[in-house]
Formats: sequence, C-alpha cells, structure tokens
Amino acid sequence: MPETEVAPRRRGRPASGTAAEGGAEVQSLDRAIALLRVVADQDGMALAEIARRAELPVSTVHRLLTTLEKRQLVNHDLSTGLWTVGLGLFRIGSAYLRIRKLPDIGRPVIRRLLHETDETVNLAMFDAMELVVVAQAEAHAPVRAFFRLGARLPLHATAAGKAVLAAATPAFRGACLGQIRYEPFTTATHREERELMDDVAEILERGFAVDREEHAPGMRAVAAAILNEWRDPIGAVSVSAPAVRMSEDRILRLGRRVAAAAEQMTRLYSGVDESVSQDYAAYR
Repeated sequence: MPETEVAPRRRGRPASGTAAEGGAEVQSLDRAIALLRVVADQDGMALAEIARRAELPVSTVHRLLTTLEKRQLVNHDLSTGLWTVGLGLFRIGSAYLRIRKLPDIGRPVIRRLLHETDETVNLAMFDAMELVVVAQAEAHAPVRAFFRLGARLPLHATAAGKAVLAAATPAFRGACLGQIRYEPFTTATHREERELMDDVAEILERGFAVDREEHAPGMRAVAAAILNEWRDPIGAVSVSAPAVRMSEDRILRLGRRVAAAAEQMTRLYSGVDESVSQDYAAYR
C-alpha cells in the first residue's frame, strides 16, 4: 500500500483556524476595548449598565470584564458590585506619558495647517518663562515670515507668548508676568503690564492671540495655546506672515484655523476629550 504523500508545512501563520475564527478574535478585542471606554467614563458602573451602554449581552460583558480583571485592566468591587478601571490600565497610560513628544505629535497638524494657509506655521513649547520654537512648516512664498528653530519667543511680544498667558491659571500667569522685562522690540510692543493684560482679556474673548508687528516690524502672527490634560498651557501653534498679507479679515480667518489646530493638538497630546478636560478646568 503506497504511503500517503504529506504536503510540506508552510511557514508563517498556523494552518489551524479559519478566517471567521480570526474575525471573532478581532471582534472580541474590539468589544473589550469598547468596554474599557465605557467603564472609564464613570467612577463605578454596574454590570447591567455597562452592558446597556455597550449594547452587548450581559453574559458577554461579564466574560470580557472577568478577563480584563485578570490583567488588572478593570477592578470589581465585591461589596458594591461596581466595575472601575484598574491599575494595569494606569500603567499602560503612564507609558504614553513617558514617550509623548509635542513636536512629533504636532508635526502632521502643522503641515496640514501650512497647506490650508500657505503661510509659515510654528510650534513652540513653554520653557523657563519663555517659548522655544521646536517645529516649523515653512511657506514657499518669496516673502515670508518665520522664526528659526530654537528661537526663544518673549511672552509679552509674540502671539504665541500672549496665547500662553491667556490660557494660564491666574497664579501661573502672575508668576510669568513677574518675570517679564518688557523689552521694546518695536514701537508696537507692550511696555507695561496693564497694556498686556488688556490684550490678554481680548484674547480670551476672541479665542486666539494676534501679534500686530509687536516683535518684528512688518510681521504679524496669530496663535493659540496647546494644553495638557489639566488644561495648563504647554506651548502654542502660530501662523506668521508679512503684514501686507495679514488684513483684519484674514487675521480672523487664520485665527480660527489656528485655534482649531491647537485644540486638535491638545486632544492628541492630552488624550482627554474636550468635555472631560473642561471638568478638570473647573477644579483649577
């Protein structure tokens, strides 16, 4: 009786399992992630409520939560029956805090903003009562305005600096104001705290800051602050251009775009939704 010929085993993924089974595994993972989001929205939730919000059977939710509990991603309080996020999830989130870098996070956003505005976009980070330019998307117009990478931007004389002052808590703003020397870069530079604070009040109402040739003659800019998860300013994004291309109407249009870009970078950096970050701000 001839021997049965055995087909050679292929390298790579195991032969066992079908596409449907693989899909079921992915679906389970997707459901587990969805449950983590649901549980994270509250300080404690009952199993039935989690199932209702996730739109899944209670038995399925219980099975997934039990698996997540074994990995310390959720916690179950036996005395109350409530489920909460676990310590393991905090450890995973902390890993992101260690590696997040604003220049890397913001680079795609400032490139898109350059494409939308055709003007130079600067990304600056707060450092020692000043802002430092850490990334840039430079326009290709023959006449353009920009800061070199590593340049330090004074708080009282740049749109980015004033945006940070406007976004700061009263205590932090006071500390910053105490360090300003009010160097007169141009005839339009603010020379005293009262003038600067009047400008800050307008920024809070408008939603973005404007540099009207206060740092360099012939250059204007608009900027908005980037915030962390506690709604504290960590930097700012700005669009700068020659004054001849920055009419009041265009300043308004660019300012709105910059404010939207700053809010996007805030979400990407902090990982906190706007509604949640507003809750944090209420406790400041």
